[in-house]
Amino acid sequence: MSDGKKHTTIGVRVDDELLAIIQSLAEDDDRPIASMARKLIVEALEARKAIRPKRRK
Repeated sequence: MSDGKKHTTIGVRVDDELLAIIQSLAEDDDRPIASMARKLIVEALEARKAIRPKRRK
């Protein structure tokens, strides 16, 4: 996550309940589902200390 660019696309299978939750969160944040999924992945990796939190302006 060095340069902030999005280089690779991944496919993830989720059940209907998880999809509905992600869709609802995305709608609440006024962002696309893919963007919300990426945000959730980053938050989980930060929480596990697998990556450093980004500085938020």
